[in-house]
Amino acid sequence: MTLSSTHYQKYVDQLHSHNRDLVIKAAHALGDLGDRRAVPILIEMLQKTNQPAIRNAAAVGLRELGDERALNPIVSLINDPITESNRGTLIYALEGFNCRQFLPFLVELVITGNFEVSHQAFSVIESIDVKIDSETLNICVQKVKNALLENDVKADLLEDLIDLLHEMHASMSNSDELED
Repeated sequence: MTLSSTHYQKYVDQLHSHNRDLVIKAAHALGDLGDRRAVPILIEMLQKTNQPAIRNAAAVGLRELGDERALNPIVSLINDPITESNRGTLIYALEGFNCRQFLPFLVELVITGNFEVSHQAFSVIESIDVKIDSETLNICVQKVKNALLENDVKADLLEDLIDLLHEMHASMSNSDELED
């Protein structure tokens, strides 16, 4: 058994501990190890625990692993009412993935979320390294403009979001022109 396998098994065993701090450290350590065998285990932990700190540790471990199998379970939990007051870290975990298909969802989180959720969702949008098409741009910008009419508390963030969305689209337009 290699040293890496020995560490992997030790951390997996620690996930079953009754010591919350040990479980949290083990989830982080599994992410740091980079062993993809941990993905299903961390996803199961993410979905089954009712403790926000453990759920967050599993999400961060999955973020470090960057395995796309974790993307939908994390998004599902963000949508789950049980996580309503504990979504910031779950959204942070999305930065480890390609979230292009969730752009309208992320825009909605910026609009409707509390301070932490709004800013974290904005950060995830900034991390998306793909260009958006005109239809997606129009849908997202319209949502934000409608929100601006109803919410001046987040006006600066929402205006920044509109600028970011236009930049994501403009980059696409510029790269399309280069290809022609």
